[in-house]
Amino acid sequence: YDFHHNLLPTPNNSTRANSTTTTTIDEDNAMTIYSTHPHGIIPIHGYLWCALCDQIMPQRYGVGALTDVAMRLPLLRHVMGWLSSTPATKSNLPRHLNQGTNLWILPGGVAEIFLSQRLTRQDMDHRGRYQHVVQTPRRGLMKMALETGAVLVPCYAFGATDFFHQLATYHQASSSAASSKDDANHNHNNHDGSGNKADPTNFVGKLQCYLSRKMQGGLTFFWGLHGTTLPYAVKCTYVVGDPIEPVAGTWGQSKSSISGKLTCQKVTHPTDVQIEELQRRYTAALLALFEQYKVEAGHANAELVFK
Repeated sequence: YDFHHNLLPTPNNSTRANSTTTTTIDEDNAMTIYSTHPHGIIPIHGYLWCALCDQIMPQRYGVGALTDVAMRLPLLRHVMGWLSSTPATKSNLPRHLNQGTNLWILPGGVAEIFLSQRLTRQDMDHRGRYQHVVQTPRRGLMKMALETGAVLVPCYAFGATDFFHQLATYHQASSSAASSKDDANHNHNNHDGSGNKADPTNFVGKLQCYLSRKMQGGLTFFWGLHGTTLPYAVKCTYVVGDPIEPVAGTWGQSKSSISGKLTCQKVTHPTDVQIEELQRRYTAALLALFEQYKVEAGHANAELVFK
């Protein structure tokens, strides 16, 4: 198992090389939403983020968003409570942000669980490439950032979907790759996920997906090493992008009265135009982050598509 990050534990300013933002943002003192993709079946990278913050970046730690169902399960709720997790409800998350607490979230949610598949060489298409599929960034996340003024930081965990197999998407990637070789008119260069086969197609997978959405929590049959619940020993590279201002050029205009952390301009009632504009900037930044680090992470032949 391997883990990498591109954050520097500087005491004051945290500006990175190859920055995609023109504004210098002091992340140590900024109210921040760390938005991570993909979800994976079990988000082990979430525990690693906790360890990383605990060891070198305690000032960036905050609360983690977890489904309300998971917060009710015995044992899990205690473990996640120790890690400062909180129910991912529309009223609860903004409350924590407005109190000046950073937020770590997996915005793909339940839907992104069912896009998770462990990829191997046989899953490559005729170009020798394979797809990492994530949920199209949610409008709700953009709206929350605009309302609270918190800066958005896109994050990606290479290898997060390789810890386990799941029945819902087992062997689908390889069948998709094989079929694409016979389809000369298939467009492989788009990034909207229209050609992706990661959706569960078998009856069990569809049933699990339906029940999970009704329960608002992930319910899937999965397995790891030797058919157990132990994860495969794979390399996981966690990368963190540059902060994105919900309203460009406004960072530092507001301050949390509780924590003293700086925020961007707050928008009480975001319009569809503002939400969609931020969504486009976030999607472009996430794609750029993926392309910037995929070779270093050992996924040179991968491409990111949005479903």
